Amino acid sequence: MNRVRLCLLILGVVTGFSNSVLAADDTGVKNRVNFQVESGRDVRNDLMVVVMKVLVEDREPEQVAEQINRTMSWAMGQVKPEQAVKAESGNYRTWPVYEDKKLVRWRGQQELWLESGDTARLGALLAVLQSRLQVQSMQFQVSPQNRESVVNELITDALQAFRQRAGIISRSLGANDYQIDDVTINSRGQPPVVPVRMHAAAMAESAGSSQPALERGTSRVTVQVSGSVRLQFREPLVD
Repeated sequence: MNRVRLCLLILGVVTGFSNSVLAADDTGVKNRVNFQVESGRDVRNDLMVVVMKVLVEDREPEQVAEQINRTMSWAMGQVKPEQAVKAESGNYRTWPVYEDKKLVRWRGQQELWLESGDTARLGALLAVLQSRLQVQSMQFQVSPQNRESVVNELITDALQAFRQRAGIISRSLGANDYQIDDVTINSRGQPPVVPVRMHAAAMAESAGSSQPALERGTSRVTVQVSGSVRLQFREPLVD
C-alpha cells in the first residue's frame, strides 16, 4: 500500500514538472517575434564580362570542328598578350541541319568567355575579335573582391539595424527585455545586363583604333538579416 502511494506521489510530481515545462515552452513560443531587416548600397561595377561565340556551317562535321578550332586558336592568340583580360573557352556543340527532311549541312558553335576590370583594354580587344567572332552577351558587375568587402560592411550595418528593430519591438509591446533566438544572414546583388545592340552601335561609332565608350553603371548589393527574438515580460508580484 505504501509502495502504491509512493508511486502515485512520484507520478504526480513528474506530471506537474512536465506541465510546467510545457507551459514555459508555450509561453516562449507565444512571446517569440520573427522579423527581417535589410541594408543595401549601390556599388559601381568594376568588372566587365563578355561572352563571344564562333558559329560555323559546313557539309562535313569534321570541317566544322576544324574551323571552330582554328578560330578559337586565333582568338586565344589575340587574348594571350592581354594580361589584364581573363579568357576561358565555353560550351561547344555541333548539330545537323535538315531541309525537306534531308541532312544538308552541319552547324557548330563554341563560346569564348572574357572578363576584365580594364574596360578600355577589353573594349579594344573586342574590336579585334569581332572580325571573326560574334558578341553573344555582355554585362557589368561588381568584382568578387569588391563585393565581399561591401558585403562585410553591410553585414555590420544590418546586424545593428536588427538589434535596433528588436529593441523597438520589445518596448512597443511592453516587454522588459528580449533575447535573440536565431539569426540568418543572406546577401544578394544581380549585375545589370547591357544589351548587345548598344555595344554594337558603340563599336560602329568607334571604328578604327579607339575602343567603344562603355558605361559601367552600378549594381545594388544588399544584405538581409532575418531571425527571431524572445520577449521577456516581468511577471506581476502575487500578494
